[in-house]
Amino acid sequence: MKPDAQCFASRRMRFVESMPEDSVAVFFSAPQQTRNSDVHYRYRQDSDFYYLSGFAEEEAALALGPGLQRFYLRPRERNREIWEGRRMGLEEAQSQLGLGETRDINEFWKEFPELLKNRSQLIYAFGLDEKRDGRVFAAARALLQRARGGDSGPGTIATPDLILHEMRLVKEAAEVQLLQEAAAITAAGHLALMQRARPGMYEYELEAILLYEFRRQQAEEGYPSIVASGPNACILHHIRNDRQLQNNELVLVDAGAERNFLTADVTRTWPSSERFTPEQRDVYELTLAAQEAAIVATQVGATIDSVHDCAVRILCRGLLDMGALQGSLDEALEKKSYRSFYMHRTGHWLGSDVHDAGLYHLRGKPRPLAAGMVCTVEPGLYFSPDEPASPPSLRGIGVRIEDDVLVGVGKPLVLTAAIPKDVAEIERIRLTATAALR
Repeated sequence: MKPDAQCFASRRMRFVESMPEDSVAVFFSAPQQTRNSDVHYRYRQDSDFYYLSGFAEEEAALALGPGLQRFYLRPRERNREIWEGRRMGLEEAQSQLGLGETRDINEFWKEFPELLKNRSQLIYAFGLDEKRDGRVFAAARALLQRARGGDSGPGTIATPDLILHEMRLVKEAAEVQLLQEAAAITAAGHLALMQRARPGMYEYELEAILLYEFRRQQAEEGYPSIVASGPNACILHHIRNDRQLQNNELVLVDAGAERNFLTADVTRTWPSSERFTPEQRDVYELTLAAQEAAIVATQVGATIDSVHDCAVRILCRGLLDMGALQGSLDEALEKKSYRSFYMHRTGHWLGSDVHDAGLYHLRGKPRPLAAGMVCTVEPGLYFSPDEPASPPSLRGIGVRIEDDVLVGVGKPLVLTAAIPKDVAEIERIRLTATAALR
């Protein structure tokens, strides 16, 4: 269920209703990014811009305010379409996206001062494009300097985040459906790796399997996939994916499919051979226990901080039992000595961006979770060979287990529950996979 024109129109209306009466908001599409020479990266629209417009093409702007809804985009041009592909164009954009008024993007900067005239506030995402900021600020300043002539411009410029990102934080039904679709595609990718990986393969071969599963189901990577074997699993954002898998080590895969601008974010860790070694199993089961408890704690009224604290307490207790930490549980928590082995947070918002929009604290206090929010739950333990505090028997072991969780009025819904994480199930899949490859 992809969001339709009515859904985007409703979002724009809600945004405008939250604006001050005499303000104007201006949004810009993401620029194309150069990869090298005259070659661009595959284009991906700015998440805020798409959320309000439903428009996935570059070179566009959206102006909103009380009594104002104007969309600027590139008109259709036969010569450019021969090289770059068909564009939506002004008329089609108006009918398909439910936009009030469409105009040629080439006219935007000529008309921009008129959009600002006699508005007390401009809502604009400043700080993203220095050159564009200069043009926006110069136009606003020029209007202020003409105030004695009867016209004026905005005296304040405010970020749209406090309105728009609050909207994005609670997911609509169509967004939940897309997240479930992204989760199902992601599950296919992770399961394919568990079934096909074997020692001797390279991390980039596994990455290619993931990309194949995502693309064949009309999805993209939501972020660069992490395929980390052996000691690479102790590197939190390992994306070189260039190491050869060896026997009896762990493979940590952090990858999620993006479906129509909604992304999954999943991590699974499993043995390169048929079974976990005893040391790997101990670390894995401790991490899994922390994750399962943290998922249960992801309830309405809880906070991201309280979910994190739940996971940390279980991890600390296990690290003490293993001899990786010394002293008492209270000392480990107070001194945060666990951070040698667990240095990141347990979760983050998820949606159009893998680290999605929305405040984690309100007025200096942790924000209570509400129904409709989606977050990850992803504790981990990392015993880097380069960390002096790592017990010798555990060095090179890195484990992270991550799921996507929808906060509900009852118990939380794990959107990615179909991806195996139970030790016995993982070992059954790996045993079957390695036997088939003999």
